[in-house]
Amino acid sequence: AWTKTWTVVHSVMEPALIEAAKDVPAESPADRMKRLVQESWALVEKDLDAHGIKFFMRIFTIAPGALQLFSFKDVKDLEKSPELAAHAGTVMRTVGQAVAGLSDVQSLIPVLQSLGGAHAKYGVQPEHFPIVGEALLWTLEQGLTPAGVWTAEVKDAWTKTWDTVVSVMEPALIESAREISAMTPADHMKRLVQDSWALVEKDLDAH
Repeated sequence: AWTKTWTVVHSVMEPALIEAAKDVPAESPADRMKRLVQESWALVEKDLDAHGIKFFMRIFTIAPGALQLFSFKDVKDLEKSPELAAHAGTVMRTVGQAVAGLSDVQSLIPVLQSLGGAHAKYGVQPEHFPIVGEALLWTLEQGLTPAGVWTAEVKDAWTKTWDTVVSVMEPALIESAREISAMTPADHMKRLVQDSWALVEKDLDAH
């Protein structure tokens, strides 16, 4: 009796399921790439600070000279440094904002342009982007492989996403660096004052 009942139910449900599947729009390659990046990042976010420290330590392993760009360059036992942890956490949260912004690329572009331009005053050069990209992919691999998530497709999605980020940030960095090099001493002083005050204004009441 149950076999016959299931046969009837199956004969009714299967055609309906097949028909419904036809109405579901196919996922575009761009949408799939975005989904893979966002879903894998959600796993990284569960231990964001630890991954941030690994990320920066990897940068300094690949390019030891890059450490000189940071205020904590002389800190002993760098991996346990509160200064590094704070900066790494900030950077990883920025990456998270960029990942979330993949859902609205037009709004993300000016954010990345501003970020690229802002790094010119710290001495960041275009040749630093491949180093950061390599360190980011390594960090993701370390975090996602144990969960079985770091597949060739996920790696490809992250690689393409990073390439897109660089394509927006790098021209802004170069343009900002050009503007800085053309500044007079007075212009440079004014910019330093304005940039530093902008940081103070973020928490004006507390200051």
